[in-house]
This record gives sequence, structure tokens and C-alpha cells, in this order.
Amino acid sequence: MKLYYSATSPYARKVMVVAHEVGVADRIELLISDRSIFDGINPATPLGKVPSLELDSGMVLYDSVVICEYLDSLSAGVKLFPRNGDPDKWAVLVLHALATGMTDAQHDRRINMAMPAGEGSPSWDARNKLCIDQCLDVLEKQAESFGDQPDIGLIAVACALGFHDLRFPAEAWRTGRPRLGGWYEQFSKRDSMVLTRPPG
Repeated sequence: MKLYYSATSPYARKVMVVAHEVGVADRIELLISDRSIFDGINPATPLGKVPSLELDSGMVLYDSVVICEYLDSLSAGVKLFPRNGDPDKWAVLVLHALATGMTDAQHDRRINMAMPAGEGSPSWDARNKLCIDQCLDVLEKQAESFGDQPDIGLIAVACALGFHDLRFPAEAWRTGRPRLGGWYEQFSKRDSMVLTRPPG
């Protein structure tokens, strides 16, 4: 399998965390893009985004949640996506949706900052920051229930928090959120998180 990848993408990191957790990381060849965001970073998909996963059959999967679910399906043991009948299914999927929405807002802020002079929007940046702060506050309230056993929701949360540290370190999201900060500190010690830590 070939994964079109960026080491700083939280979406690609989520895929690789899943790959390590389910034991298939060694079956994936990483293809790193050198194209800019304005050129469409990934030519393997019409979305122009990372990640995408090319299967041995030639089929290309995208976006990250589809790839993660596919990788999860390869595991005979660990399962990160809840199954039908699992009482926690909807809570896990909603947590994943919240973390993905937070990541989308972070990514939008990052793109807005990279726009040519005069093209960025302070109002849109403020709107996205509000979204992120609201997500962080909800996660703080839920953090005591997270535990240390990974699922797709918790992996998405951890990758979103890691991306915030990478791109917005001055915003100090841990301030006033001790439960979330404590959980993240422990979860970040998992091998899958350490091995996928972005540079910088």
C-alpha cells in the first residue's frame, strides 16, 4: 500500500497512528509531496489533499476516515471503530466528528495565515478560533471519561491537540483545561503517537 503523506498533516498522522495501533504500518510505503497547498498538495486525488491510500489493486482511498476504517478492517485483533451493537458506538463517532471539526478549523486558520498579503481574513480566523476554543472546552468536560484504550475518537482528539501544539503553540490550550492536558500527556506516550510525532 502507498500512502500519500505529509509529516505535518494531522489527517495523515491519524492514519498512521491507526496503522501502528492495528499493526499494519510496516505494510505502508510513504510518498511525501513537495507541492504547495495552492498547487493541490496531492495529485493522487481530485481533492488535492493528503492523505490518500493506494491499495495493491490500484484503487485509491480518501479521505482520512475512510482510510482509517479500511486499515481497521485489516486487523483481526484490535478494533478502533465501534461495531453495530456496541453501546459506545455513537459516542465514539460523535467524538471523532468533534475532533475532526476542530482539526478542520485549525487547518483553515493555517491556510488563512498562509494566504498572500491582503487575501487572509481576520474575521474568518476569529470564527475558526472560536470553534476550536469551544471544542477544547467540551473536550475538557469529557476528558475524565477518556481512559487510555484507543479508539478512532480518542486518536482524532490526540492528533488535533498535537496539531494545535505544532501550529498555535502560543495559544496555550492547556491553561484552564487540566483534565484534557493530563489525558493528552499520557496518551502521547503511546508508541503510535511517539512514532508519528511531526517535526518542528
